[in-house]
Amino acid sequence: MVKCCSAIGCASRCLPNSKLKGLTFHVFPTDEKVKRKWVLAMKRLDVNAAGIWEPKKGDVLCSRHFKKTDFDRSAPNIKLKPGEHSYSVMDSPKKLKHKLDHVISELEDTKKSLQNVLDREKRFQKSLRKTIRELKDECLISQETANRLEAFCWECCQENIEQDCIS
Repeated sequence: MVKCCSAIGCASRCLPNSKLKGLTFHVFPTDEKVKRKWVLAMKRLDVNAAGIWEPKKGDVLCSRHFKKTDFDRSAPNIKLKPGEHSYSVMDSPKKLKHKLDHVISELEDTKKSLQNVLDREKRFQKSLRKTIRELKDECLISQETANRLEAFCWECCQENIEQDCIS
């Protein structure tokens, strides 16, 4: 049976490629005091017993819920260091709100950046079309050349937008 992380909202599963992704799974401690700290840090309720959830023998927490400093990486198998751990099982609502606000801010900045790129591209296209039209009106280029230049400019603008969006 595939082991799943016991933390609420965590979808981590112990699969063959989990270790390659740097994800490890850790059983609850046998020491009752330490186990209790883990359980309380999880803030998980048992809906059936109307109380705090209690881990069963096979229940695990994934490495995402601990700080990197909590691990001993000197051995081939990554293990939690003995003693106290800096649990990060569930962030407080205040901390989650802060993270969400930060992500929303970054998203807004990205939207503004994208809009600026699109506006620049429109101005560039308008300027090129005006220049091509003036050259054609002055009989400095043929209609066929004007059409080819316009098609070429359109392709170049599209490539620039794609590169700007990827960068």
